[in-house]
Amino acid sequence: MGSTAKRLDVSIERAVWLTGARAKGEFRCADCGYGVTVYRELPVCPMCRGEEWERVPWRPYTRRYARHDSVI
Repeated sequence: MGSTAKRLDVSIERAVWLTGARAKGEFRCADCGYGVTVYRELPVCPMCRGEEWERVPWRPYTRRYARHDSVI
């Protein structure tokens, strides 16, 4: 028997989170793009005073680490 995998539609409209909402994770200000990591509730954006946030998708393998090569 073969297995099948369903593709998740990633084009779903982004949900907007409001300042004061209980949340945990990475978010970006919907107005200016400022990023925050939240563990309790969403703050007012410290850059533009915006009150709407969008969740940043979790991408565990996209961050690059600096490679230090020694020069001889």
